[in-house]
Order: sequence, then structure tokens, then C-alpha cells
Amino acid sequence: MKKLFLLFLLPILLLSFKQKSEADKTSGIVNSSPNDTLTKSLQLDYQKDAIIGFSVAVINEKGLVYDKGFGYTDIEQKKAYTSHTVQNIASISKTLIGISLLKAQELGKLNLNDPINKYLPFKIINPNYPDTPILIKHLAYHTSSITDLDDVYAKSYVLTKSEHAGNEGVYDYFNKPETHISLLNFIQNSLTQKGKWYKKETFSNTKPGDEREYSNIAAALCALVIESATGQDYSIFTKENIIKPLQMNNSGWSSKDIDVSMRSRLFANKKKMIADYSLITYADGGFLTSSHDLGLFLSELIKGYEGNGTLLNKKSYQKLFEKKKFTENGKTEEYGVFIEFRDGFLKIKNNMIGHNGSDPGVFTAMYFNPETKTGKVLLVNTDTDFTDGVWPEIEEIWKSLSKYEKTMKP
Repeated sequence: MKKLFLLFLLPILLLSFKQKSEADKTSGIVNSSPNDTLTKSLQLDYQKDAIIGFSVAVINEKGLVYDKGFGYTDIEQKKAYTSHTVQNIASISKTLIGISLLKAQELGKLNLNDPINKYLPFKIINPNYPDTPILIKHLAYHTSSITDLDDVYAKSYVLTKSEHAGNEGVYDYFNKPETHISLLNFIQNSLTQKGKWYKKETFSNTKPGDEREYSNIAAALCALVIESATGQDYSIFTKENIIKPLQMNNSGWSSKDIDVSMRSRLFANKKKMIADYSLITYADGGFLTSSHDLGLFLSELIKGYEGNGTLLNKKSYQKLFEKKKFTENGKTEEYGVFIEFRDGFLKIKNNMIGHNGSDPGVFTAMYFNPETKTGKVLLVNTDTDFTDGVWPEIEEIWKSLSKYEKTMKP
């Protein structure tokens, strides 16, 4: 559900959506600096009127260079979307699993080459290859042979309340609040042979480690392995080893961790919000943060790539960014530990390292150029599937950020 350009919208929202066109007025800006030029360009992009709210950040290894929000966080268009506005960021969340995994290895709690069953309170095996253990590194590189069956993974999406206003749309694969269970119970029900949702088809007919197939459930399982190995809840482990050290002061995994007044609603279009939801498999896509805080995280990744990071030692960062070749859908590409290597994104050719994400009402991107040591963050609070203009607007925003990036000195 959180693959590039793809949302498994099993059916569409229960109510029909009609786009409303409202032109937003922006003040004139004197074109006196690259920052002013970027602001003007992004304001023009926003005037395309498809996205309700978004924020961006441009980063180097020293920190944030540009950081700004545009549009609104509410359907009444009264509350501005700023660089400190918080929303869930979908699959970029997996990059925190990568850092956490290597931190746990540094602490001597696990080894990437260990079988996952060494740490779990139950056994998980691919029934097609019962004698081939699934290793931790298989989870990290999406080569575990665990697949995301739609009807199983969809059970992770849980509504936060039972009643909804007329302007709140509900996907019919969203589950009622009372269905929420722990991550451990979700994994047990999904991946163990006695689990109530278990299906042999959850495991591919390829040997663990042989081929890459992106899997959200496998990523969440990796977070559970970290929990089991460290004896510490994953959300607490990330708070102590990532969020606090980087002073990401308004980021976390639930409303308890953030200033809820700064959280954006998510939208199908300008007339329809998406009902609030959470993920049982929260580690794979439920991180709540802002472009400001995520910019701090990306700056740390740039430092780590250069051997100057603070969250992990130099050896661990080398492992995080070590390129491994894998074949997926007949195409061979290179990946790190929950990290992508790209030669382009959103029609812009560029050498990039990072991750992107999508979920109901969410599109996000976080990448840096290892040659220029600069990076970009984009958070969008509007679904890409209900208004034709959303994708073109996202592409224009990324184009504007890329033009600005070229003005920065390495």
C-alpha cells in the first residue's frame, strides 16, 4: 500500500467526490535571493489548486537551508500549513527502522545475519522453503519472501473513531476502532501457521534472500524483532536513539508524542477529508513528523553518509548505505538497509538516496544527493488518486526544489 505511485484503494471512498476550484491569492515577492525565488515558485505551484497543504525543506549536512509550508491543514482553510505542521509520512518511516536496526546491532542486541526466529516468541517460516530460515537482513532488504496480501495488510488500517462527519470519507477497508490489536498479535495472526489470517500465499515461491519484493508487513516484523531483541518497545527505542538526540521535538508515533494542534487533517480533495486512521503496523508507515523535523533527520543521514553522523558509528553508517543489488519485477536495482538509491525521481534526473511514501491522504519524499551533500523533503496532505491535478502539482513542486538545489554550493 505504500509503494511508489501506488495506493491499493480497494474500492473508492464511500461518497462521491467533486473537485472544487478555488484560486488562492498570494502576495508579490521581490526576486532578490534564491530563497525568495523558491518561495515565489512554490506559491505559483500551490496556485494550481489541487493540493490542500504541503511543506518542504532543503537541507545540507549543516542543517536546514530552506523550510516552509503552503496551503492549509483544515477544510475551512483557516489554519495554515507550516514547516512545523505534523502529519504521518507513510513509508519514509521505514528509514527509522534501518537506523534502529543498526543501533541495536551496535549495542550487541542482535546481528543482521541472525535468523528472525532467534528473537521471536513464535516461529515464522516460508512453507515453500521450511528449511531456509528468514534472516533479519532479509527483512531489511525486502528479500524475506513475505508478501503483502491486500486483505491481510488492510487489517492494519484502523479508524480512530466510530462516527464521522458528512465531509469525512471512509475507505471500506478501514477497520473499526475496536479491532485494534498489538503489533505482536497482528504479526502472529498474519504470519504464523496457526494465525487466524494466515494464508500460504502470504509467502512467495522464492527462497528467502533470493529476490526482492517490497513488503510493509516484513518491515513491521523487523521492528518487532528489534523490540524482542532489545526488550524495549520500538516506539521508545526510536525516541531514545533517534528522536531525542536529533531534537525532533514534535515527532513521534502517536498523538501523545506531538502537539495535536499542529497536526494536519488528510484530504481526498478540497471538499472531502479522509477519516482519521492509525496503523497497527505503525513502524512501517505511521511516523508523525514535520518537514522541519524530518529535515533534521535527513541532515543526519547526509552526515552519516560522509562518516560524520552522531546516531550511529561510522561502520554502521557504512552498512546502512552499502549498495546491494537485487532483482524485483525483472529489474535489477541497488538498495541499502531500508534505503533506496535512485538516478531520478518525479521526472527529475538526479543522483539520490532516501525514500518516499504514500498512504490515504499522504504523499511524501525524502532524498539527498551524495555528490552535492544536499537534500529535499516534501510532505503533502492530499491524496493522489481523486484529483487529476495532484500529481502534476507534486511534480512541479519537486522541480522547483530541484532548481533551487542547483543554486546551492557543495
